[in-house]
Amino acid sequence: MRTTESGWEPVAGTERFPMILVSWFGANAYSLWVNRRDWRGYRDDEGSCLPSEAQWEYAARGAERRTWPWGEWEPTANLMRFGRHEAGRKYEARTMPLAEVNEQLGVSPFGLRHMAGNVWQWCRDSYCAKFYQMPMAAERDAVCRESTGVRVERGGSWIGPAFLCRTTYRRGRTPGAKGRCLGFRCVGEGQ
Repeated sequence: MRTTESGWEPVAGTERFPMILVSWFGANAYSLWVNRRDWRGYRDDEGSCLPSEAQWEYAARGAERRTWPWGEWEPTANLMRFGRHEAGRKYEARTMPLAEVNEQLGVSPFGLRHMAGNVWQWCRDSYCAKFYQMPMAAERDAVCRESTGVRVERGGSWIGPAFLCRTTYRRGRTPGAKGRCLGFRCVGEGQ
């Protein structure tokens, strides 16, 4: 994105790329705004329209608990975008090897695209390595609200190896981080 006299617009050649270089705070504020909610309290995850980690994982693997969104067979370039980074290469916005948002890659059982590879996706939760061993993880619509200073990201990206793109792989990043391989998706109430 770049600033113009009339507001914001995508950098030429990136119009169909996923949104990247956005912090958790920015992703959360946007998720609230697009769902017509007050985004000014965006530093808190209450009412966030980013998916919880549990929602994200279910959307990626479905009820069958798949290793990859498409099933159990190993990833290929025809199934997802991964392992495309070239060490030492300088990327311009329009030359990054990102898949366009409409490409049929990393497709989940629910038809959601890019649930594996392309860009990491911010989740609502704080990251806690032992969250799934805690009682709150068994609650309906569980969200980790421990004050860890780190937020969850899921899905893997075009930069890293395939194993980071598994539906169960989870890791955390500081919420102010921004990266060329880090984006988000929103959830809503079906308005």
